[in-house]
Amino acid sequence: MATFTEKLKLLQGLLTGDWAYIGPFFVNVDVTRRCNLRCIGCRFHSPLLKEPQHHDTPVEDISLPLFERLCGELKSLKTRTITLTGEGEPLLHPDLPEIIYCAKKHGFVVTLVTNGTLLNADLIQCLLETRLDILKVSIWAGSKNEYEENYPGTNPLFFTKVLQGLKLLAAQKSSHHSKLPFVVLHHPITRLNHFALEKIVDLALTTGCDALSFSPTKTFKGKFDSLALDPAAEKQVRDTLIQIGKQLDTGPLKHNVDEIIKRYSIGGAVWQKMPCYIAWLHARVLVDGTVLPCHRSFLAMGNLNNCSLQDVWNNGPYRTFRRKAAQQQSLEECDCHFCGFVVVNTRIHQFFKWFAPLTRVYTRILRS
Repeated sequence: MATFTEKLKLLQGLLTGDWAYIGPFFVNVDVTRRCNLRCIGCRFHSPLLKEPQHHDTPVEDISLPLFERLCGELKSLKTRTITLTGEGEPLLHPDLPEIIYCAKKHGFVVTLVTNGTLLNADLIQCLLETRLDILKVSIWAGSKNEYEENYPGTNPLFFTKVLQGLKLLAAQKSSHHSKLPFVVLHHPITRLNHFALEKIVDLALTTGCDALSFSPTKTFKGKFDSLALDPAAEKQVRDTLIQIGKQLDTGPLKHNVDEIIKRYSIGGAVWQKMPCYIAWLHARVLVDGTVLPCHRSFLAMGNLNNCSLQDVWNNGPYRTFRRKAAQQQSLEECDCHFCGFVVVNTRIHQFFKWFAPLTRVYTRILRS
């Protein structure tokens, strides 16, 4: 939660139209491009893609020295949260324990996003020892049969491995009297799995997870249109989620059902509904040090091998991106369909829209 002073600095930056006086508040760091799965809806490794959609770099894993330097720079920028993710499976990074230790040493709240297939006793012990804050396990299927359809060419036994890993993690947390990591089971909703959402609730409960989250189908500029829900299916999903939300409200699982229903109500074309403010709040750092404004854009803002993140944060490309996004101008390099930041943007917009008319006046004052 941002402090009052931090919110004022955010507002000050928004009023300039392109400058940030604080932040980023949270950062996604890609730790690897390598993966052991081909999830049907993955924009990097899906079998539906004719060719990989990677950022153009030969680097496979982020280096530990680069990550250590990044943590120091983020600390000076008052960043609080780091999410370890990537174009691949983070648990494949050979230095992952050191990466988590480094982030925790600098005082960040650390989330790790994984497909869960590599969770074993040794890795779980590592996660406990590093005091990882949040483990988000993504699963596209609620049964072995669904797993085969949502992970083409993948051994369906991986489904069992994920569940066994989650149960082992819950048992190890209990034996260590630890509430960390907070475990979230995450389920992207597609045409192939939307009819069995209750199964995901059962999986989260029986494997000892702490929370359950959902996300809508992202078509990635038409590449995954075959996975999108038609209007009738979307209505069915929303009705089902409402019932699931009522059920979860009476139990131990935290959830994001209210948020996901709001995202469905806003719809996929979020850029038509409101400005985007995410470039004042967030950055994504790729394995080779390239900085992007968010995880749905391949617009390079700079590279940390050439300069510091502080230099990148208010450079020309970042400021141009902020202006275009805030003015709802076309950003063809971005894919905002069912953007995961839309709820954050909505909160900011509901407040900032009253101040937006002052932007030009504030800019003139600064220049005078």
